[in-house]
Amino acid sequence: MNKQEFGKRLNDARKKIGMKTETLAEEIDVSVGFLHDIFRGRTYPSVETFVKLVNVLGCSANELLRDEPWPVDETALDSRLLSIRELPPDRARHVCNVLDTILTDLEQAKECAPSEK
Repeated sequence: MNKQEFGKRLNDARKKIGMKTETLAEEIDVSVGFLHDIFRGRTYPSVETFVKLVNVLGCSANELLRDEPWPVDETALDSRLLSIRELPPDRARHVCNVLDTILTDLEQAKECAPSEK
């Protein structure tokens, strides 16, 4: 991914949650000008700043960085589902609760990610 695309995704994620650039800059301890440089594709943030951005925006790093979605390994997925089915009911419920939490978090990250046009 190039700097322009990264900057656009980041700016779209900021807009999606309704945060002003000034507020974001203050939250992650950088200048507004530096954020504008990122949004315009002139530079990338440091790893430390990127982590702050992801945390403040509530987005997944994958959503901001990946060019294509992860491929799904159907065999591995089927194997995991079979393993869950073979668990005692209390453990299966626990696994399902954990999966529900993960899926909810992923859905929230998806909502934060910039939409494709």
